[in-house]
Amino acid sequence: MIVVELIGGLGNQLFQYATAKAFALETEHKLYIDVSQFKSYKLHNYALNHFNIISNVYNKPNRYFKKIKSFYKKNTSYKEVDFGYNQDLFNLKGDVIFLEGYFQSEKYFKKYEKEIREDFEIRTPLKKITTDTIAKIETVNSVSVHIRRGDYLNNPLHNTSKEEYYKKALEIIEEKITNPVFFVFSDDIKWVKSNFSTNHETVFIDFNDASTNFEDLKLMASCKHNVIANSSFSWWGAWLNKNQNKIVIAPKLWFNDNSINTNDIIPTSWLKI
Repeated sequence: MIVVELIGGLGNQLFQYATAKAFALETEHKLYIDVSQFKSYKLHNYALNHFNIISNVYNKPNRYFKKIKSFYKKNTSYKEVDFGYNQDLFNLKGDVIFLEGYFQSEKYFKKYEKEIREDFEIRTPLKKITTDTIAKIETVNSVSVHIRRGDYLNNPLHNTSKEEYYKKALEIIEEKITNPVFFVFSDDIKWVKSNFSTNHETVFIDFNDASTNFEDLKLMASCKHNVIANSSFSWWGAWLNKNQNKIVIAPKLWFNDNSINTNDIIPTSWLKI
């Protein structure tokens, strides 16, 4: 069996699950998820209960997995050492394989994109305002713009997406897209309304919060094009976008630390600036 530890926000949890699901499919193992870290981790909650994966995985308390470790002699624990893609992950052997990491690269699960997309369909009914907004998104040249503030503001490692990045991204969109309509997402939408503007129709998504961020994800994925932040959340909004001709713009600088290997985070078809 494959046991993956989930931690972090929705975007991180999606990466962790997707990689483990691909590993399980590749090796024909059962997949279990370990959500025990959320008992002490206060920044975020387990967030995958809104997706189709519920019927495909098992949720057991931490003590259950400790018993498994002691019961099976052939168990392997893998802890990610950096953000780079490690192809050796799929060569791990054991009756039980425990995975711990962020696994932020589509290279881990690209082979099983169809299955991952099916699992990441939202099962929780959406609010009417969300479905109404999706209807508008589908009728215009919609572009999602994600501006991450919140916990990034005081984090020198993550606070990278500056005003110049968004200015350049909007210029590129305006060059390539006729009459774009921008749908703006942020964890500080009040600040963004006062400090961010475009030359085109702009819709500020201000009706969701942390408890309904899966609806924001659905809205982002419904847009035809995406401007993302250095955020796994908007990364997934862009990746789940089904538009075959989508333009996705991502920041070249993912962390304020050049020693961190980020070469595999952004898909090659996306534009890094």
